[in-house]
Amino acid sequence: MSEINMNNWERSLVPPDKVLNHIRPGMTVFIGTGPATPRRLIRTLLDVDKHNIRDLELMQLAVLGETILSIDRLNAPNYRLKTFFSGGYVAWNTISTGQVDLIPAYSSEIPRIIRSGRINVDVAFIQITPPNDAGYCSLGLAVDVAREAMDKASLVVGEVNEAMPFTYGDTFVSIEEFDLLVRSDRDPITYTPEPVSDVMKKVAANVANEIRDGDCINYSLGPLFEGLVPYLSDKKDLGIHSLYFTDAAAELVNSGAVTNNRKSPFRGNLWHPMPLAPRN
Repeated sequence: MSEINMNNWERSLVPPDKVLNHIRPGMTVFIGTGPATPRRLIRTLLDVDKHNIRDLELMQLAVLGETILSIDRLNAPNYRLKTFFSGGYVAWNTISTGQVDLIPAYSSEIPRIIRSGRINVDVAFIQITPPNDAGYCSLGLAVDVAREAMDKASLVVGEVNEAMPFTYGDTFVSIEEFDLLVRSDRDPITYTPEPVSDVMKKVAANVANEIRDGDCINYSLGPLFEGLVPYLSDKKDLGIHSLYFTDAAAELVNSGAVTNNRKSPFRGNLWHPMPLAPRN
C-alpha cells in the first residue's frame, strides 16, 4: 500500500534518478503514450549508465516525435522497444530489421491483452495532473491503457505535470495508487498539423464525395484529414472511431456533422483513447 496521499504528495516527490534505483535488469517498463509521455523520467532513464539499467524492455502504444529513442539508441544493448503501432520513429524498416518489436493488435484489444497478462508489465511510468481536493489525478491527454498498466505493474511512478490538462470522464486515478512521484519539467508534447496543399484539398473533396450520411470514419493524422473538415461539415450523423482525436477531428465534431448515433461499436460515444494536445 502506497504511503502517498493527498496531504503529503508534494513532500513525497523524489528526483527521477532515485526512481531508477528501483529498476532491475530485464524489467518491462510501460511508458505513457504520446502527449502524456513522462518526458523527464524517460530522459533520465536513457541518459544514465547504471549497472541495473540493462536489458530493459520499453513498451509504448505509439511513439510520437522525440518522446523515446533515436534509431541510434535503439541499437544500444540496454534497451529494447516494443510498440503496438508503426509510424514516425518506428518505421517499417526498424521493425523489419529487428530493431523494434511490433505487436499487431486492434487498439480496442490492447486493454484486454494487458489485463490478461499475455504482455508483462513490471514498471509503469505515467504522466498525471496534480491531485484535486479529493486526492484524484487525471490521466490528462492519453486515456488509453495507462490504468491497465498501473494495475499490472509492481512499481507505479507518476510524473506530475502542472501543464497537463485535467480531463474528465474515466480518467481519474488516486494519488495513493502511485509508489513514487517526480515533478515534470517539460510541457506535454504538442502536434503541429501538416499544411494542406491545393492538391490535397482536391483529394479531400473527392474523398468526401464518397462518404455518406451516417458513415463511420477512422479519423487519423495528416494533411488529408486536416483538409477533409470543410467538405464533411455538412454531412449528417457521421461516426468517428479512431485512436487519435486531433484538432481537425474536434473541429468536425463541433460542426455538428458527428453524432455517432448510427455507428455500431460504442454507439453515441467517441472512441479516442489518445487525444493529441492542441498546438500552441
